[in-house]
Amino acid sequence: MRATSSAGPTTRSASPKPPTAASRVSALLKAAGGEIGTSGVPNEYTRWYARLKGSVFLTAPWCAIFVAWAAQEAGVRATVGTYAYTPTWAAWFAAKGRWGIKPRRGAIVFYDWAGGKSRAGIDHAGIVEKVYSDGSISSIEGNSSGRVQRVHRSSSIVGFGYWA
Repeated sequence: MRATSSAGPTTRSASPKPPTAASRVSALLKAAGGEIGTSGVPNEYTRWYARLKGSVFLTAPWCAIFVAWAAQEAGVRATVGTYAYTPTWAAWFAAKGRWGIKPRRGAIVFYDWAGGKSRAGIDHAGIVEKVYSDGSISSIEGNSSGRVQRVHRSSSIVGFGYWA
């Protein structure tokens, strides 16, 4: 049945659909990409994390903090997680069955600069923006040379946390 008002008949609209995985990934990448060029510490990301977890994080290494902040901005932090210590974050993904070695757009990428393949050796994280046919990736990373930047990498990758 159609409802009427003084302006004439109206139609009830359907409930909004929940966001798709692709739209959630796009929101995360938009939040992160909008920060490219930000540098220094403390910064907006470490201040946000310090409010959550304590002032010791104001000057902490902030690659993972940046990713968690971007997830908060995009409204996906509950599924992305909130960690500052990258090995713990990678273990969290593994414990949830959401860890792997195949890159995907939007996945959280974890690196070991020493070239190891153990989650215990991870010392950096970012967000996969693009996957290339040769297996390399472009990612958006915080605290990469002290700033937020887009980088292209093919080595030192330990694995990926899948959240979407």
